[in-house]
Amino acid sequence: MLASAYLSSSKVKKVLSTKPGEEGFSLIELVVVIAVLAILSAVAIPAFQGVQANGKASAVKNALVNGVKECSVRDADDAGTTFKDAQSFQGSLSGYKIVSIKDSTCFQAVGEAKDTTNYTNFTIVLDPTTGKTTKTCVTAGKPGCPATLSW
Repeated sequence: MLASAYLSSSKVKKVLSTKPGEEGFSLIELVVVIAVLAILSAVAIPAFQGVQANGKASAVKNALVNGVKECSVRDADDAGTTFKDAQSFQGSLSGYKIVSIKDSTCFQAVGEAKDTTNYTNFTIVLDPTTGKTTKTCVTAGKPGCPATLSW
């Protein structure tokens, strides 16, 4: 009784009446799907690489700003203001290295690009007497560096 009820179901009848070769996708449908995926990946990969490059530039600029802020706080607390004292400058960044500009002070630093063909260097300088900060980059048009060379 249970078996006859199962076999009389419309879904089961449809599956049992399907002939070999009628199920699945045709070769043409599969080729079209693969072609569409190839086109989408060809468009998406360069866009992703641009986003990745901008992310690296943003990370180094944030590290430079955080390092100078930390240096200002250390100065206000009468703590050391050497480049090595600022922990924000000591982390590792993908594609960049942060170095001191002058006299090992943490008020001035450069984010040096390891690959200067595709990336640019970023500089931050804080004048502790006036509080004026200057932020520049070397090559306009590279990730993170606007045409004005000031970020």
